[in-house]
Amino acid sequence: MSHRLDRRQFVKLSAAATGAMLAPGAVGGLSAFAAGTLGSKPLVAKADAVIMIWLPGGIAQTDTWDPKTYTPFAPGMKGSELLGTCPSIPTSVDGLRFGDGLEQIASVMHHGTVLRSLTNETKFGAVHLKAQYYMMTGYLFPVGLKAPSIGAAVARTLGPRQENVPPYIYIGREIDTSDSEKQFISDYIGPGFYGVKYAPLMIPDAAQGLSTLSAAAGMDVARLDRRLGYLKSISSLSSEALRRSPKAEDYVKIMDAARAMMDSPIKRAFDFAKEEKPGTLAAYEPKIARGDVQDKSYYFGTRFGQGLLLARRMVERGARFVQVEYQYGPFRGFDMHEDGQPRMVEMKKQVDGPIAQLIRDLAERGLLERTLVVVATEFGRTIANQPKAGVEPIGFAEQQSGDRLVIEDKKMYGFHGHFSSANSMLFFGGGFKPGGVYGRTADRHPMLPIENPVSLTDVHATIYKALGIPADHHYVTEGRPFYVTKDGKGRSIDALLA
Repeated sequence: MSHRLDRRQFVKLSAAATGAMLAPGAVGGLSAFAAGTLGSKPLVAKADAVIMIWLPGGIAQTDTWDPKTYTPFAPGMKGSELLGTCPSIPTSVDGLRFGDGLEQIASVMHHGTVLRSLTNETKFGAVHLKAQYYMMTGYLFPVGLKAPSIGAAVARTLGPRQENVPPYIYIGREIDTSDSEKQFISDYIGPGFYGVKYAPLMIPDAAQGLSTLSAAAGMDVARLDRRLGYLKSISSLSSEALRRSPKAEDYVKIMDAARAMMDSPIKRAFDFAKEEKPGTLAAYEPKIARGDVQDKSYYFGTRFGQGLLLARRMVERGARFVQVEYQYGPFRGFDMHEDGQPRMVEMKKQVDGPIAQLIRDLAERGLLERTLVVVATEFGRTIANQPKAGVEPIGFAEQQSGDRLVIEDKKMYGFHGHFSSANSMLFFGGGFKPGGVYGRTADRHPMLPIENPVSLTDVHATIYKALGIPADHHYVTEGRPFYVTKDGKGRSIDALLA
């Protein structure tokens, strides 16, 4: 019997499992949660806020953060010969090199650290969503409950930095649950069993703002407050059991918080087009327009850059955890199953300048020291495991050398295979060591970690430690503890920390 799952099968199983979790009596059901319990070791926070830059799709680390020898295309070349599709360039750190096209990020690496040896025992094969779930929650799906995202865990544990500013904000993803795949994504970026109080404030497009932060036409603030007062009066007539139920109390608190946000300093964060200098606005723009990319139906370069600018402005006004996504699209963007080399060039032009400008802005404003910026994707990439790139059923290329693979044309020239065995991440500020590099991968296929391999559980523990949260901090659900790192066993990678 085959145990391989394609994307469609995985989404169907995921939907079924989610339904089972919500069934009466299920572990982690709607009645689940109690107060948190501090971990065993008190920690001193080195960061107050986080900006998580989420680039889903599986970035080819060999062309970005962990470049290998440039191998120009030649018809009929073997897969084993393809080590890199671009030359490497120097960064602002002696001896540290990145892939060509990342000149701006390279110029600010004296503020950052690159991790090159993130590895997973689980090989995710063709299923991006399972790998994304793992990156966002620290737990492998299915968990047996609805696991909270790292943003929700930080928001619940540390709370707001500033009154009336949501502790967890998500920028760049459409609010869309129209199919099971999008619903699954909403679940793993959400609060899980923590409940709606810890759900992210969703901002799909920074330029569009949030109309809900202003009263509707013809509705002044006094009238709005009278209506809310009437609603509470009517609600008080319901049964005591209903009024005091956790869900009803959460609903009232959410409405109060939403009303408070209308008077919050966060509203001004959306006025970046008026308040920022023209040069700053231009620096957050992508260096390639929609009309110049191969797939004109998939382009979020402008939205991504403006999302990073909004994230900086949100942190300036007291946001705790802001996640900015270059919106995931199957087989699009960084999910490269063919034409890997030209598509990587396009994506670099969209993310390089804006990410670098965010780091510069935070550093110039004195915010970087206490703001942790993380750049992450769900797994790395390697050469395709079958001759026709983009149609392999599993993309399971973890151990191959490429000796039997013939790269027949330019569509195959790139890193199209999923590679859970090696991944890279970037960290800036927030207590992480500046100008550092940690871990090393082999220079030839399979490019496995050969120095200081680390697990995602330990990476999460390191992020939490920077925020002053112990790895065994937990909340109780259905009578059992649920930890911020897998089983509370995460160990921080202190070599990454300053």
